[in-house]
Amino acid sequence: MKLTSEAVAKLTGGELRGAGKNVEITGAAPLEKAGPKDLSFLADAKYAGAAGRSNSGCLLASPMAAEALKDFKGTLVLVKNPRLAFSLALAALEKELRPLKARVCHPSAVISITARLGKDVYIGPLSIIEDSAVIGDGAYVDAQCFVGAGAKIGSNARLYPGVKVLDNCEVGERSILHAGAVAGSDGYGYTPDGGLHKKIPQIGRVIIGSDVEIGANTAIDRAALEATVIGDGTKIDNLVHIAHNVRMGKNCLIMGQVGIAGSAVIGNSVILAGQVAISDHITIGDNTVVMGKTGVISDLGPNQIVFGHMARPRIQAMRIEVLLSKLPEMHTTIRKIKKHLGI
Repeated sequence: MKLTSEAVAKLTGGELRGAGKNVEITGAAPLEKAGPKDLSFLADAKYAGAAGRSNSGCLLASPMAAEALKDFKGTLVLVKNPRLAFSLALAALEKELRPLKARVCHPSAVISITARLGKDVYIGPLSIIEDSAVIGDGAYVDAQCFVGAGAKIGSNARLYPGVKVLDNCEVGERSILHAGAVAGSDGYGYTPDGGLHKKIPQIGRVIIGSDVEIGANTAIDRAALEATVIGDGTKIDNLVHIAHNVRMGKNCLIMGQVGIAGSAVIGNSVILAGQVAISDHITIGDNTVVMGKTGVISDLGPNQIVFGHMARPRIQAMRIEVLLSKLPEMHTTIRKIKKHLGI
């Protein structure tokens, strides 16, 4: 099935206007590069002038931009949220441009006789499914993946090539793990022993909720005793490390190169921007935003936006932090003194 402008309108709940219902859509592109068979979108109505000059065959736009786009040559689909509508249309296009393979088990895959596979499952070349693992209906396990003993992969979940879900770990329904992601590597736990570092066995597991997406080469460590938990709907970028016993809430956004140390508790809808570092046993409240390159060394309450970290000797750094918190008061005092002295 080829996507048409009429199909885009039905899929997005939009109002179709312009050149025709059956404009064929074979790709998607930015406004300035789109051609007659491309789908594009206008995120902000104030840029309608530039959008009107686009060669896009089908354009998703807000009703607020309709008047400014009255001379647009292609077909318009008017929707309340063009960006969201574009994502829905892209999902349909992806099925055409990047079709999944037939739901079969590749002959080179190694699947334990005690593993349980649901209906319409795909197991790719050289993948390994160990004893008592459970693969849910419609799950897609790509090439060279490893699903350990007792692990569970939810229905319609997708593991890209080279993903490792180690023993007794769980991946929820519709969750996506990108290439090289690891769920269930040992937590970083050691104890001193005569000048050496003796390993503390990590016998817990990782539980990843439903509708979670985990980026390439991200590592989520298993808990020492219980479970490292990633809540439903959370989206994690590439190259993130989540240490043992971390408990992360629902619908969080975790950007690239974030590091979260052991036993931290992250609330619901928290945003951690790139290269944020969270110390161990820290609690971050719901809806809090931690901006890029910030180091968090104490608890944060809900609904905050925080930023800033400089590496200095510890005592000096603590003194500076105390002084920084007093700067507004000091500034007010200095202004009063200068005014009194006529400076």
